[in-house]
Amino acid sequence: MSLPVLGGIIPQQFIIANNELLTALVLLALVAIIGIAVSTLFGGKKNVKNTILITGLPFAGKTVIYYQISSSKTVETVTSIQENEAEVALIEGKSSIHIVDIPGHERLRFKFSEFMPIARAIVFVVDSATVSRQSRLLAEYLYDILSNKFTLDEKIPILIACNKSDLLTAFRKDRIQSLLETEINKLRHTRTAALDTQDSDGSENVYLGFEGKDFSFQDLENDVEFIECSAENKDIDSIKDWMAAVVL
Repeated sequence: MSLPVLGGIIPQQFIIANNELLTALVLLALVAIIGIAVSTLFGGKKNVKNTILITGLPFAGKTVIYYQISSSKTVETVTSIQENEAEVALIEGKSSIHIVDIPGHERLRFKFSEFMPIARAIVFVVDSATVSRQSRLLAEYLYDILSNKFTLDEKIPILIACNKSDLLTAFRKDRIQSLLETEINKLRHTRTAALDTQDSDGSENVYLGFEGKDFSFQDLENDVEFIECSAENKDIDSIKDWMAAVVL
C-alpha cells in the first residue's frame, strides 16, 4: 500500500514520512486498540449472566429472604413497589453475584422479564401456609416464568423455596409440588390456544411438558428444585447453598 493511499485512510499526523511499513504498523495498532475497546465495552456486558432473581407473590417472604442474604439482617417489610438490588459474595474469596428482589404486586411482578436477559437463576418463593388458597395465582406466575423465552433458551434453573415451613399449617414441599403441577396442567390448555406466538414481555405460548401426559416439573429441560425454608427462623442456608452452586 503506497503512502498516498494510506494518507486517505489514516490521519496525516500518523503517517511516517517515506516509511510505508511503519505507517502500516501504526494503522494496525490503531485498529487493534479500537477492537479491544469495543469488545470490552460491549462484549463483556453481553455475556455476563451472574444475576439471580427472587420472585413470588406478596407476603411470601421473598424480601425478607433478600435482606437476610444481602445484609444478614431481618427486617420488617411491606409490599415492594420497586425492585431491590445488591451485589453479594456468597462464598468468601469468590466473585460476588447480583441478586434482584422483584416486586410481588400483580401490576409489578411482570418486571421479572426485564432482568431475564442477564438472569443466571431464579428463586421463586412460596408461602407454604397459604399455598392451597393461592395455588392458581402461583401457577399462573410460575407459568409466565417457565414459558419465558430466556428460561427456555438458556435452560435457567429455578428453585421453588417453600417458605414458612416451620408453621403448623404449612404444606410440605412434595404436596406443594403436586398442587402446582395440577394447576399448571390445567393452565396448559388455555395458555397454548395460540401456539408459536410471543407476548411483549417475552413469554411464549408454549406447551410445557409433554402432550398426552399430565404436567410434571421433571419433564422440563431446565432444572426445577423444591426446598423447605423459614426466613422467620433464619433458616435459609439451603437457598444460599443453591445460589452458590448454580453460579460457580
